[in-house]
Amino acid sequence: MDRPKVRGPTLGIEEGRGGPSLDAAKERILSCSPLAQLAGPSRRALLDLGSFERLARRQRLVQQGAPPRHLVLVGAGRVKVERAADGRVIPLGHRGPGDLVGETALAGEPVASESATVLDEGDALLVPLAGLGRLLAGDAAVRAALAAALVARKLETEARLGSLLLRTVEARLVDFLRAAARRWGQPHAAGQLVMAPFTHADIAELIGSTRETVTLLLGKLKRSGVIAFERRRIVIRDGEHLAGRAAAT
Repeated sequence: MDRPKVRGPTLGIEEGRGGPSLDAAKERILSCSPLAQLAGPSRRALLDLGSFERLARRQRLVQQGAPPRHLVLVGAGRVKVERAADGRVIPLGHRGPGDLVGETALAGEPVASESATVLDEGDALLVPLAGLGRLLAGDAAVRAALAAALVARKLETEARLGSLLLRTVEARLVDFLRAAARRWGQPHAAGQLVMAPFTHADIAELIGSTRETVTLLLGKLKRSGVIAFERRRIVIRDGEHLAGRAAAT
């Protein structure tokens, strides 16, 4: 079976097939994905079709301009999605647990319209597009679940565009912090730790600002006790305060 093109080291496919631990890993990933509502034969068919893979840093899951191979359901880690156009690279977002990668291939285009590269190692369920196409042709439940997932991604993209156009940089930073806490947050003695090690440049790129402005605004939030830093990671100390700021802006 074809695998995504890899750049850099990879941890490779999980040893063994069909064992209890492998089945549990695939079920865990599907259960946190937009396709979690699938049940019965439809769920089983998708799990049987997909393969569990560990993701390594710098692994290329999708290559813009190359034929797409898989729909990727991210279980853990972080994946950067971007598009090259007119000599520039456009950031499309960072995907994490519960997200899909490569979903634009479902439109049937012969080549991928974006690239996706692993930033933080993790794992995923890889569903080959050839088999998925056959499954979609005969399974209305899978078609409905994927259609709902694509609509949700469209609405998320529209909300991000609206934020970039209409909201202040500080408001966009607050939105980013709250979204990062939902996607990568883990309990911490001081609040909630964002496990993904976002750099100030990463955040600036995602919210349409500059690294210097992001550094200043994060410093302001740190001085007010809303966030802290631990080993290059952000700790959300006062989630209620962030929620209040988001509602007020």
